[in-house]
Amino acid sequence: MASFDDIFQEYYHSLLLYGLKFIKDENEVCDILQEVFAEVWEKEQYRLEGSHLKAYLYNALRNGCLNYLRHQEVVRKHAEREYIANSLAELNFYKSGEKSLIEEEDLKKIYSAISSLSDNYKEVIELSRFEGLKNKEIAEKLNIPVRTVETRLFRALSSLRKTLTGKQILILLNLSVGGQNNRMSLIK
Repeated sequence: MASFDDIFQEYYHSLLLYGLKFIKDENEVCDILQEVFAEVWEKEQYRLEGSHLKAYLYNALRNGCLNYLRHQEVVRKHAEREYIANSLAELNFYKSGEKSLIEEEDLKKIYSAISSLSDNYKEVIELSRFEGLKNKEIAEKLNIPVRTVETRLFRALSSLRKTLTGKQILILLNLSVGGQNNRMSLIK
């Protein structure tokens, strides 16, 4: 039977490489490995047979890495929701009073980005965001299937996400039809 130190020396490097397949941050993998080996020590798992111990170590590391990744996703989603909530609060603040110079600059950038889209995408975005038409109404007006409208909207927004900031996308998605003509005439 091997000692804990022997097991640590034998498996640490290969486990580290295995963990890096899941998580690209070596420090995080080392932290998870430390937890795995601490558990092995506390539960005296190092007394297991060689093949059982190896399987235990790799499974424990994999599970630790997957738990870490799930936690990071929760953290990311929380930060994203908080960013959106803050951005919406800021938008509501600016809507309640006079327009700020920042909002006008954002609107100019949004309009410029929309102008650079292909005619099909631009038309669908303008009908959706500036005229307030629903997908079905756009389809009827352009005499195309609703699914085509949805696809064009999706592709237009995907293209806009590449050129606009997150805040500008939120402004675009939250543009109200009422008063919008005034905003767009200001920009043009």
